[in-house]
Amino acid sequence: MGVDAEEKKPLSTTCDSGKAKSKPGTRIENLQLGVYRVLVERKTSSIFEIDLKDLYEIVLSRTKLVRRLVAEVVFLAPGLMFLMTLANLWASIENVVLLSLETKILKIIEIGLSDGGANGQALMFAVCSRLLFVICTALISHWSRDLSPSLRKKVTDYYGDFLMTKNLNMDLPTAQANLKDRELSSSVPWEAFDGIFELSVKCFGVITELGFVAHVARSGNHGPIFALLCIGKPVMYLLTRKSLWDMPRIVQTNNEDYVRMQSLRWLEGKNFRMEVITGNIAQYIMNEFNKARGALGDIRTEHPEFIYSRQDSPLPGCISSVFGDLPVLYYAAIAFLAPSSMSLTTIATLQQASTLLRWSFWDIFFHLDNMHALLARVQQLYDLETASVAIKDGHISYPSAQTTSSSEFDKGMAFELRAVTFSYPGSKSSSEKTKALDNVSFRIDPGQLVVIVGANGSGKSTFIKLITRLYDADSGKVLVDGEDVQDYKVAELRQAIATLTQDHHLFPLSIEENIGLGYSEFLDLEEKERMELINEASKRGGAEDVIAKLGKGMKSVLDPYMMQYGVNIDEDGDSELAKELKELDKSTDVSGGERQRIVAARTFMRFNSKKVRFVAVDEPSSALDAEAELNLFNNLREMRQGKTMVFVTHRFGHLTKHADKILCMKDGQVVETGSHAELMAMEGEYHKLYNIQAKAFESDKE
Repeated sequence: MGVDAEEKKPLSTTCDSGKAKSKPGTRIENLQLGVYRVLVERKTSSIFEIDLKDLYEIVLSRTKLVRRLVAEVVFLAPGLMFLMTLANLWASIENVVLLSLETKILKIIEIGLSDGGANGQALMFAVCSRLLFVICTALISHWSRDLSPSLRKKVTDYYGDFLMTKNLNMDLPTAQANLKDRELSSSVPWEAFDGIFELSVKCFGVITELGFVAHVARSGNHGPIFALLCIGKPVMYLLTRKSLWDMPRIVQTNNEDYVRMQSLRWLEGKNFRMEVITGNIAQYIMNEFNKARGALGDIRTEHPEFIYSRQDSPLPGCISSVFGDLPVLYYAAIAFLAPSSMSLTTIATLQQASTLLRWSFWDIFFHLDNMHALLARVQQLYDLETASVAIKDGHISYPSAQTTSSSEFDKGMAFELRAVTFSYPGSKSSSEKTKALDNVSFRIDPGQLVVIVGANGSGKSTFIKLITRLYDADSGKVLVDGEDVQDYKVAELRQAIATLTQDHHLFPLSIEENIGLGYSEFLDLEEKERMELINEASKRGGAEDVIAKLGKGMKSVLDPYMMQYGVNIDEDGDSELAKELKELDKSTDVSGGERQRIVAARTFMRFNSKKVRFVAVDEPSSALDAEAELNLFNNLREMRQGKTMVFVTHRFGHLTKHADKILCMKDGQVVETGSHAELMAMEGEYHKLYNIQAKAFESDKE
């Protein structure tokens, strides 16, 4: 859980994602902090952890970050901010005012004891003043208690929209890069702002407390000295504290037992419920989880930044503690050396004030520690605005002027692969890359119906992912209508493509929306026209019977997101609550094949845009029976006018006789091209696959 001494030198350190090379004047230090591996960039040009230039840059960047965050929050609700500021400033001076009034009462009592009688009128006035202040503070606290929750909602809604927009528009390679902080959420900006606000209020309160201390002690000319001694401990703490938050760093979970624990914990989610129940693996999961937890032992799992801050010697803490007691030692010395310079009331007040200051400073330190963490996460959130994306947008509109002028434009989209090689992200870290496509070249003409066949892992689906620009080729060129696919504007190209794959899922929305969103403009249509299009799409997708048997028809939601439960209710009883519990909405489930029919209906709905020129069908019928699959493919073929169609399927027997071209793939390469008759005559890979399929079909018939 400490520093790896062998890595503590100025050299390049290899990470899992590549090489992390140190900048001139820096070194890369490899730390193991609990379950985390942390690579930290440190300065070698200074004997200090942070030199003045670094400190200036850190303060400048944090100031800009805080200024932006505060400006955005104030813009959201300036009125709420004003009222909240007034209420909190009042609360920040509460302790000082109460201590001041208490000191006044003590002085009156002290003078009364020495004179033989207290000034009753002055004492009554001081006591009433204190009570009035206490009542006013309570009323203001009660009146302002809803201000913070109201502002919090506005802030979390605003940044929730920001995060949702960025996440929805993130391309697939970036999402799969897995470079994320587990706690980056819309609540982080509010927590950071709330911390900034609290810190500012606390600082204002400390300033008033120091001013009060100086005022009380000034009778003996000790005020400024005593006030300086009160800040000795916080200054020493700031000079000796350890922090990772402002250092350039890479954090990676590298403890296999911890990773396994978290992976097993995910299996309790709804997505895995059926597999866990039907596989009877609940006990196995629990046993493996406990085994991993036992292997992990006492290794720490907190944030690495927190672990690092606790890895220091006890000496700085001892020195800070001694500095914290300097105010007590000071007024004790004054009382011994010059007892006439301070009254008992002054000493009691200073003692109480120093304790109050100590707690105030620790409160500030607590907020400062949190601020480092929260501002770092706010910076991550803002970095999403300028985050690099793997899929760069092109500059050519689709269709281009050259495409629309072509005599074959009305037939569909044309494709050509020229020496294309591609490996999926993640496979590149191995010494021998697994190539999904290996130097592949072929052409598909406008309007052709093409069937791509091959064994699992042969690269059949990869072609479609490159055309739709879910990924870009590592080398070679992918041409669409004669232009490099990377030159097209991504959104416009995808408008001309309809895909139906086994990876598509239902949205947690109504069936109507699940189908309708295939043609997103359907919301602009009149309800009658909209429902006609949706019903026609559901018919072509084979989903009519599925929808008819659902209780709410098109309004049914198969996978709703909701929270509903009962507590301490006898579900088998006849109480009103038990009856209400039974009436709560239940999730509706359908078979995998029925889900695929609804997804297929969404694809048919997409054809209503009149912009689709390419249809990619990638194993969408794995859960359909042979008859349903045949009907689906026939309905798709009926819609092929003006479209190029590519089918990727294992059950290709009933398709190949309609195909203009068949591409047979093996190990990431196109090994055979031609018609069904031509490929059967070759007696090669296609011939073997076709015969295997034919034998399986004959066995099923028997």
